[in-house]
Amino acid sequence: MSGLIIFPIFILYVVVGFLVLSFILKLFKKQIAKVWILLIVIVFPFWDIIAGYGILGVIKLTAKPTIYEYPQRDEDGRIESVGESLTRGFVSTETLSDSQRLNNFKKKFNNKISDFIEFNSDVYDEDNNKRLIAKINFKQNDTPYEIIEQSQARYIGEFITDVDNSTFLGFGIDKSEFEIHDTKQNKIIAIAPTIGVSTNLYMEWVRQKIFFLISSGGGSTMIQLDSIVTAYQLMAELFKDIKGIEQ
Repeated sequence: MSGLIIFPIFILYVVVGFLVLSFILKLFKKQIAKVWILLIVIVFPFWDIIAGYGILGVIKLTAKPTIYEYPQRDEDGRIESVGESLTRGFVSTETLSDSQRLNNFKKKFNNKISDFIEFNSDVYDEDNNKRLIAKINFKQNDTPYEIIEQSQARYIGEFITDVDNSTFLGFGIDKSEFEIHDTKQNKIIAIAPTIGVSTNLYMEWVRQKIFFLISSGGGSTMIQLDSIVTAYQLMAELFKDIKGIEQ
């Protein structure tokens, strides 16, 4: 409903803005084609969005993952273990409890993982408000699977928020990082930055006051720019031959 209300308000703004800008130009004896006046009025409330995408384009040229070392593999090319923070989706208890379905599932990783791989399970710990982890074992002497609370894998991922928050000409620039940890060696082996650029603080205030708050009584950001996310690029490089890894 708010979108329908915003449209006539924007049309009203364009008409008033066109008349005011035309009057100002006439007052200062400046000649500009009416189509350019109209274009200026229409684009003005959104100039920062266009500029924001330009800033993102420049940042994207240098925003690349940093790889310090690749996951270690055994002589058969297998990685020891991968945590649920790096895998995609979840495994149901129905699949885990059916030996044939579980074996078919494990075949995807038999030649890629030596010890175990973790996925989110459909078992929920309501006391701690979190989903438990399905640890799927590949060693013959181990139980086929376990439901655990904390990851036990050698390689895990951790998302670090608010690494660096700054402003540039009124634009907010927020940086977070996705880190790949080798828990056996207790070190970070790779980092992937996520960088977001928010719209100009002053123009966002103008949009909210004129086009949003008046029309619907809201207050949230009307338009958000896409962030630069390099984690998928990093995962594809480190685990490109393993299906089910988040990529």
